[in-house]
Amino acid sequence: MAARGEPDLQQVIDGIKGTLKRQKSHFQRNIFNAHKLRDLDHTFNELMKVSEAVVKGKFGSLHHRHKNEITQVYPMLYRIMVRAKNGINRRLSPRMSKLHPWKVCFDISMPQEVFDLLHKGIISRTRYGVEVVEKSSSVTITFTSLRRLCLLFNEFEDCGDFKKQLGDGKGVVKLIVDDRKHGTLKYKPKEEILQFNFHYGYWNGFGIIQH
Repeated sequence: MAARGEPDLQQVIDGIKGTLKRQKSHFQRNIFNAHKLRDLDHTFNELMKVSEAVVKGKFGSLHHRHKNEITQVYPMLYRIMVRAKNGINRRLSPRMSKLHPWKVCFDISMPQEVFDLLHKGIISRTRYGVEVVEKSSSVTITFTSLRRLCLLFNEFEDCGDFKKQLGDGKGVVKLIVDDRKHGTLKYKPKEEILQFNFHYGYWNGFGIIQH
């Protein structure tokens, strides 16, 4: 079923035919030669047939094709997101990185069609806790809520709230995503890579912040 406000197959066909009819009428008012009028009539009749065939071929099969693409692409997306989750967890360490102090930063290869499913098929379901900025060279998805980020990853595999207990009396390391410290996924279509950039922190066994 089409979403509210989204045209269905017949509405697209009728819209294109209506446009062609209006243009045909406009031309007819300025043509007085009977032969030219007949040629005009034949031309627009053919255009209407062609336009309907194009719509049915490209737009009519969209729903079926979309389901087909999801079936093929989703397993790849699943594997990438599980790898990303593990990549984040591996970097949750009480030892601060000199290259990226108290930050989780890494890239993962992701084909365009896989990112499209992640972006438009999953993340865009709701705007809660997320902002999206699209440019010709990149798409930046900014998370302002750890819960929102966890909801995304939990669709693939339990992320454990991105919290790592270090053992008795050793404290905890966890990801930080809030109104002050945002987390981002940045996709670069030209390189087909997804960049992860998040803050994290370490609290010792007494609950004292060490970052």
